[in-house]
Amino acid sequence: MSRLFTSWCCILFFLAVCCGCQKNEFDAFYERPEGLGAPIYQQLEARGNFKHLTAVIDKAGYKDILSKTGWWTFFAPNDAAFERFFKAQNINGTADISDSMATSIVKYALVYNAYRKDQLSNYQMAGGNEAGIGFAFKRKTAYYDWVQQKGDGVKNKVVATNRNVQSVRGVNVSAYVDGDNNNKYIPYFTTEFMSTGGMSSGDYNVFYPNATYSGFNVAAASVVNMNISAENGMIHEVDQVTLPLKSIDQYISTNANYSEFKAILDSLKFYVSNAYQTHRNFVATGSADSVYVKGYSGQLAFSINSENYQQPGLNSYLANESQKSSWTIMAPTNDAMKAYRKKILAKYGNSFFKNTPPSIVIDFINSHMWPTALWPSKFTLGQNYLLETSTLQLENAVDRQILSNAIFYGVNQAHSSNVFRTVYGVPYLDPTTNLTLLAYADAASGVKAYTTQPGVRQTLLVMPDAVVTAAGYRYNEASIGTTTTAWGYRTSPTASYSHNQIYRENAFRLFKTGVLLTPTGELTNLSGSGIVESQSGDYVRYRNGKIQTSGTVDTGVDINITKTDATSVNGIVYYVDAPLSFTDKNVGQHLQNLATSDPTRFSSFYWFVSTSSLYNATTKAISGVNTGLDNKYTLLVPDNAAITQAIKDGLLPGTKATGALPTSAPTNEAQKDLVRKFILYHIINGESIAVDGKKADNYLTLLQTESGDNTLLNILNLSNNLIITDRAGRTSQVNFASSNQLSNRTLIHSISSYLNYNK
Repeated sequence: MSRLFTSWCCILFFLAVCCGCQKNEFDAFYERPEGLGAPIYQQLEARGNFKHLTAVIDKAGYKDILSKTGWWTFFAPNDAAFERFFKAQNINGTADISDSMATSIVKYALVYNAYRKDQLSNYQMAGGNEAGIGFAFKRKTAYYDWVQQKGDGVKNKVVATNRNVQSVRGVNVSAYVDGDNNNKYIPYFTTEFMSTGGMSSGDYNVFYPNATYSGFNVAAASVVNMNISAENGMIHEVDQVTLPLKSIDQYISTNANYSEFKAILDSLKFYVSNAYQTHRNFVATGSADSVYVKGYSGQLAFSINSENYQQPGLNSYLANESQKSSWTIMAPTNDAMKAYRKKILAKYGNSFFKNTPPSIVIDFINSHMWPTALWPSKFTLGQNYLLETSTLQLENAVDRQILSNAIFYGVNQAHSSNVFRTVYGVPYLDPTTNLTLLAYADAASGVKAYTTQPGVRQTLLVMPDAVVTAAGYRYNEASIGTTTTAWGYRTSPTASYSHNQIYRENAFRLFKTGVLLTPTGELTNLSGSGIVESQSGDYVRYRNGKIQTSGTVDTGVDINITKTDATSVNGIVYYVDAPLSFTDKNVGQHLQNLATSDPTRFSSFYWFVSTSSLYNATTKAISGVNTGLDNKYTLLVPDNAAITQAIKDGLLPGTKATGALPTSAPTNEAQKDLVRKFILYHIINGESIAVDGKKADNYLTLLQTESGDNTLLNILNLSNNLIITDRAGRTSQVNFASSNQLSNRTLIHSISSYLNYNK
């Protein structure tokens, strides 16, 4: 019908102007097609059961518009619908309907462009192309709120934003578009849409419990007569009068049950004066007051007063996206807010977020915002803006609404966000561990993504700010620049702070050493003894509540646990009284220390290392063993008896008959090469392997063959033993009591026999 009408009008105009045909021939051949239908208003009059509606149209001043040209879809309430409306509103009839209410009824029932029922479920892309058949459940209406003349108590004249506010380096920037009136959308539910979305009448009745799903409903109304063609559009007769739906902002502002949730949203309101709307308002009302565009922080998933759907996190905007997409918000009731605030803000004195870092407020609200429509049958499946599934059930939603710009659930419990309920939340919600939080939250550290997984067990060692600052570190945003960073360090309390990327990486290493990899929950307490790898690649040892790191090995002073927090869903957090320091010494220094403290296990191997061409006696570095973020090693040190046997077997220089060490460093090139090969084959390259029953595989050593091939060792890892198989097929085991020695991203083990690199 639409193509017929359009073609008829175009041909009519063209021939009348250009062809010069005789008038009687033109009228006879190009007369108005039969079946085109009278205009909308005339059809409503003629049908006889829209008397109340036509009276309301008259009052709204839309008779002329709906009697002539245009191209509309009109959801037309019949007389019975108005009778129910009068009773519900406690009014006597159309005479009691104000002009403004009449206008809102008509304009909200009036959708731009004409659609049959089967067309309404199609999502229309830019340029009029239709795609996503069965995806759409909303259309833009002629109704919009425009300027709120009394403002909201902050500004006198306010208009809602029509785009999400943008955040540029944490600063809010208005993205409001002049000329877009922020028109409201009206929802409808067709069989095509419900089928495509895998939904049933149960989804519909969650929001409209007193309505009956008919296969074609407009909000709570049923369409009782569809696809009535008119000269200027399409009419669908409905059995309910629908007033314009409220936005999220409007709904929670008029519902006292959400006043506390509204209060924290209000703390994120954003205003910017608008000259265009100020002029429009002056022309319309004579008021010279400035009109302000009101939006909400660009760090939120969306502005709750915008009627135009926009994908969170993107500045781009698709004009018709609101036809098929919707936000969802869960708003905790006042009682739910009080209970959750008391739970998560205990260390801030239950301060209603006033004294907390701004990120806590942002994360709390974003955890209640979904970037998509969360339909009842999929309530626990969709992910919120923080990529979490709901910790609530549909039963917790005590208030269920389809609003003009979102699906709304008023919930009797707050959603428990991962950033609060996991081990990450312990330092996050503690004002004494702000420096730890800053490091964890930095995407470059990678800590937040790991520790906020509720299904992965974690163990944290957390340093209070006082411990970190006493260790020489600070965070100072004023120091951020193109070549510097906020993280700084000073060598003593009297020295000045220096800021550079090295200190930033050192700070991250310090904090990440406290993120222990315990995915199976193997570390429920620190009362025994053991060793655990951290996210930094360093290992941490514990014994009877005491902590050792590679740095404390140097100082000889262990770290103490001062407090334990076991409230998280995915692990335990231990507070410590000293920095989780790491050594800056090379591996040779620690090997030398072990040769002194445990000579039976380490002295013979160290003698060969210290007298070899691989060793730097000044720096204590072993050639090939490099310090740095991406370097990890394992030293497998044959004990003295094993070294004796290696000499006897000709793998090392010395007295072959007795296995005695050489009396001096070998000078013969062949002997020097034997030492080099032997040492390098006992160093695993690229991985630190603890005796803990975890890592087991074939591992590269530092030794390459004369042809340039890599050499391997096979490791079988038991809880208190490593079984190492060399290239010759021989096996060796660790001396457990002398193993798991900490060095610079390196573990040192004593083994009971040497490793043979010869096949």
